[in-house]
Amino acid sequence: MPQRNLTERLYNLRRDRSSGYEKPYKPALLLSLIDLIERGDIIRNQILLTDDLISRYKDCIAIVGSADDVTKIAYPFWHLAGDGIWVLYDFSGQPLYRPAQEGIGSLSVKRIRESMHHASLDEQLFIALNRPIERNLLRDAIISRYFPKHRDKLRASRADFLQQSEDKADDGGALENDPARSAAFSKTIKCVYDFQCAACGIRLRYQDLNLVDACHLVPFSLSFNDHPSNGVALCKNHHWALDRHLIAPERVAGQLIWKSSKRLDPRTDDQHLLIELEGQPLLLPRDEDFYPADASIEWRMERLLG
Repeated sequence: MPQRNLTERLYNLRRDRSSGYEKPYKPALLLSLIDLIERGDIIRNQILLTDDLISRYKDCIAIVGSADDVTKIAYPFWHLAGDGIWVLYDFSGQPLYRPAQEGIGSLSVKRIRESMHHASLDEQLFIALNRPIERNLLRDAIISRYFPKHRDKLRASRADFLQQSEDKADDGGALENDPARSAAFSKTIKCVYDFQCAACGIRLRYQDLNLVDACHLVPFSLSFNDHPSNGVALCKNHHWALDRHLIAPERVAGQLIWKSSKRLDPRTDDQHLLIELEGQPLLLPRDEDFYPADASIEWRMERLLG
């Protein structure tokens, strides 16, 4: 499987949002697994629910989790099989997890250990995670998508876990210019906004083509943030205008609206569409957790041409 498809799959893990935000469990478990692979603890594609994996997972949750999050590894370990990340095999060599099957009773580490012989990652993912460059790109892509605010703490924790000096090179041009990461972000934002421009509402799809672009609010080169709350879907015209700081989103009385630059001239016919956008509400995703973040909105408003 190409790295682009691997990254897209990692960017779209199904996660519990019943508490009003995306739970961190699955991506935290993947980061923990990657650290064990890098340290040399996992050399075969037969992964066990070991004490070392549990300990590393708890360390990650302590960094990225909220006060209400628990550190029980059994549930994300089990449900990653539903995302196609790996296959859980029983002692007869048959898949333990089936799509229509929610669990094996009350999930616990003990119960999984008693029922599972091993887990096997998607083969192409396992190969990628054993290649340093691809492993670093995939690790940083997971952090950019799910935990951009915790990047520095996760980096320091990883360095301590691996007993090596911090390496900040992972955040350089390789990640910024990684086409797989860029494509995964684009697909995620377009799906979140249902392929509709958040400014004018145009939605046009033809086969695998669509009219909208996925735009970072704070550029990735500055933020290394691919969380959907740092993105917005816009048509080509409004993407162009956003990039040139002629329009920007603003929060007013709790509502997200568009602001237009005062430099736009109402006497010029071709600028009317941007001027008329002033005060119009953003067309937002259904999931409030993906609404533009306040910090990203402020960054855009500070640069709106006045």
